[in-house]
Amino acid sequence: MKKILIIISILVLALITSLIIDSRSTAMFLINTSVKIGSSSTAENNIRYGNKEWQKLNLHIPTDQSSKLPVLVFVHGGGWHSGTKDQYYFVAEAFTRLGYLVVVPDYIKYPEGRFPAFVEDISETIVWVKNNISQYNGDPATIFLSGHSAGAHSGALLVSNEQYLQNVGLDVRDIKGFAGVSGPYNFTPKWPQYIETFGRENFETMKVNSHINGNEPPMLLIHSQGDTAVHPFNYETLTEKLKSVGNDVQNIIYGEEVDHITIVLKMHPWFANEVNVAKDIDTFFKSL
Repeated sequence: MKKILIIISILVLALITSLIIDSRSTAMFLINTSVKIGSSSTAENNIRYGNKEWQKLNLHIPTDQSSKLPVLVFVHGGGWHSGTKDQYYFVAEAFTRLGYLVVVPDYIKYPEGRFPAFVEDISETIVWVKNNISQYNGDPATIFLSGHSAGAHSGALLVSNEQYLQNVGLDVRDIKGFAGVSGPYNFTPKWPQYIETFGRENFETMKVNSHINGNEPPMLLIHSQGDTAVHPFNYETLTEKLKSVGNDVQNIIYGEEVDHITIVLKMHPWFANEVNVAKDIDTFFKSL
């Protein structure tokens, strides 16, 4: 009972903090702290997947390791300029509860990094997983990829533009399935910072639809009617393109009560009700 009261107190403090100072990072820190108190999984942090300073990942390991574990690589969002792997402990914990060994990588961001460097970082993460995950009782033949917002865009590009994985000696078939959450898959940058992030010369290359050819793994595209940050034409156009080449694609669209940020929170059962994003993703992956 004491642990539950502590957790509730931290969650209330997180909500108050976010409302008063509008600090998403502070609120996420407090949420993650409370989730850690109630978690039975373990984590190994700051494992290097490459030689560059930012190329580190956190590995989240479920308690039950009675058999080889499926692996989920989760790519966080943040508009290609913000966010860190450490802010998404609660997402990883949601999936370790479901029996996944979860990898959350950091990747280069604007202004230090420009397109396609952040996608290339994710491809190097997959290489590390393929070569090393068996040491942690993970199954290198069962690797799933998911991401939110900018992370969903990078993940979708990785499994549609074959050059990224081919350049590091892998194939898109090394990814068993992809789940994108609120991804801006086919947008054209208008904000000056996004124009600099991608470069006008890459406006077609950065669109996922430019690369769809029928070789992609099965995809689940999740969106919500309450999302005012990413227009629904992104998942609509990608869905149409995937279907046109005969690919396996499914959609889940939540209602107006779910927005671009709360859809991430609803990955964890503490914040889920009738909308449980992690469970929906798990159901899709288990069907493959």
